Amino acid sequence: MPAILILLALFLPAAPAARGQDTYLPPTNEMLGVIDTIIISGNERTKDYVILDEMTLKPDSALTLKAVEFDRNRIYSLGLFTRVDMFYDSLDGTRFLNVDVGERWYLIPVPLFGFRDGDTKKPFYGAGLLNNNVGGRNQKLFASVVLGYNPSASIFFSDPLIDRTHNLFFSGNLFYSRVRNRSQIASEITGDFDELHYGGDLTVGKRLSLYEATNITIGYNTVRVEDYEPGRTVSSSGRDNFLFATLGYAYDSRDLREYASMGTFASLYLTKYGFGESKLSYTRFGTDLRRYTPIPYNLVLVARVFGSYVSGGLVPTYARTFFGYGERIRGHFNTVFEGENLAGSTVELRYPLIGPRTFLFTALPLPAEFSVWRFGMSLELFADAGATWFANKVQWNSFAAGYGGGVVFLLPYGYVVSTEYAFNEYRKGQFILDLRGSI
Repeated sequence: MPAILILLALFLPAAPAARGQDTYLPPTNEMLGVIDTIIISGNERTKDYVILDEMTLKPDSALTLKAVEFDRNRIYSLGLFTRVDMFYDSLDGTRFLNVDVGERWYLIPVPLFGFRDGDTKKPFYGAGLLNNNVGGRNQKLFASVVLGYNPSASIFFSDPLIDRTHNLFFSGNLFYSRVRNRSQIASEITGDFDELHYGGDLTVGKRLSLYEATNITIGYNTVRVEDYEPGRTVSSSGRDNFLFATLGYAYDSRDLREYASMGTFASLYLTKYGFGESKLSYTRFGTDLRRYTPIPYNLVLVARVFGSYVSGGLVPTYARTFFGYGERIRGHFNTVFEGENLAGSTVELRYPLIGPRTFLFTALPLPAEFSVWRFGMSLELFADAGATWFANKVQWNSFAAGYGGGVVFLLPYGYVVSTEYAFNEYRKGQFILDLRGSI
């Protein structure tokens, strides 16, 4: 999908979107006026409050280009709109801000195909059905069936505002998957094996402010292996049935979540696995801290530190932490590092060659919801470092590192694709095509 979009963008004629060409200019703090009222238009399905709740601008706010651009990106990050335009004007002495949007299709058949962990030897394919905006309230309902490598089936529902008075949100999930063992340490001893994972969970949370939220998740999982070996499961039967509960906190002031240029993201969680109903019993604590800082010459400095740490009883192979799957160290992109604990960091310097712009493609007979495409392109320099370890045996020489540069493409519907070249600490280079998105 991303590759097709890149080719179409390069070779098909395009025109600026009918409204809001998105010509990129560095936003400033120069005051344009004061807002008396905010008018929402173009949202045939989406409720006004879904948009207003994401905005920092309110009646009586001082309007600046920087505030407008920040709120436009926050509204884009909802994933509901192909276009977001904002206009400031006055009529009969009333100064108003008009937020005019173009909605995506909300009921979407989703073809699912790709490569697990970015590995071409692990293809998967399937289909899903997404209702992206149930009742116009930004509720999500998604069901999918996936075949190929690590087949799975799942159904997921989320409501970002089940109680407007108390700002409560809710989500629920049921899933089944057959997962090829990820532990290379175990594979070298006993060979590859499959794990069956199935269960469900419920989350209830509270949005504390525009940027802050806290939540609690309670769930029940089963992990089963057909050929038991010590360490594959805690139970000698080859089957772990366990409750788990998570307390979480998140702070997110990023402007555009898929490729932010300003703001802070912080996530903390504490999960307890096993409450006496199972032999499995351990606790995991996780952190993810990110900062996006605009600096002179239109550059953006990005810093991230993250980790996952465990305490308690035996940690089975399916619950270990890894670099080389979801998390990667560029320069060691295809190398798997394994442990019970994980820590990492990233620093990036970004320069927008093409700031996010919206285009109307007229060469294809597409419905209006699919004819408005948003693109951007940036250069980046980066440095990564990380380590995994068992128990308390982390050492400085356990850390692997890499550095390099590349080009990042922001594509329609929130896709982010990176083409990069990286060196590890031994100056060995590698080309990377990264489809995981950005930090």
